[in-house]
Amino acid sequence: MADFSDISVVIPVREGSSRVREKIFLPFGDNTTLLDWKISQLKKVQRPDRIFLSSNSERVKEAARAHGVEFLPRNDYLSVGHQASFSEVITGVVQDIPTDHFAWVTVVVPLMSPAEYRSGFELYLEHVVDKQSHDSLVSVNLLKEYFWDKNGPLNYQADKNHTISQELPDIYRVTNGLYMRSREQTLAEGYFLGPNPYMHQVGKMAGVDIDEFEDYEMALAMKAFYRDE
Repeated sequence: MADFSDISVVIPVREGSSRVREKIFLPFGDNTTLLDWKISQLKKVQRPDRIFLSSNSERVKEAARAHGVEFLPRNDYLSVGHQASFSEVITGVVQDIPTDHFAWVTVVVPLMSPAEYRSGFELYLEHVVDKQSHDSLVSVNLLKEYFWDKNGPLNYQADKNHTISQELPDIYRVTNGLYMRSREQTLAEGYFLGPNPYMHQVGKMAGVDIDEFEDYEMALAMKAFYRDE
């Protein structure tokens, strides 16, 4: 197994949610919340002392203690509402990790499997750390679909020159499941991706991001097909 000891897994956690109340504590199995589920997934990939829950919440702190992972206190400015910019949140959290590299993992993408996280970490070490052919990594879904904006089609001709889906140009959808970069570059540039990220393609289930309540219901329904490996 690859050595992930220089990668901190950061799980940023806010109790508040503007659209789904207490989203991270929604049930996702017997006596399991979405937060519990995510911690358990990551413990199959990384050792507990390299997993950090970043929050200002006592309830999240208790969850960290219960799972034997680390708690990274976050001040209220970086936690309440949207007072701080997202760049401030990222740098405010990342500055306190003890390693040169980090994986930013969100609770609300529950169906990205441990195997997919593991392959992401391995690809990061290969392409970003060793070969230096890329500067960061992001999990994506490859979309071979037909896109329009209000002015018309974006990636094909909607006329007699119609393109079959297999021949459409590659477009990547960021799943919000995994971002990886060096601590130094993130603090210097204020973001967890550089201009040349490695596109880590994951399965469609791994792209389910709980933003609305129907996303949560969809994730629950798809959980029957999830492979926890």
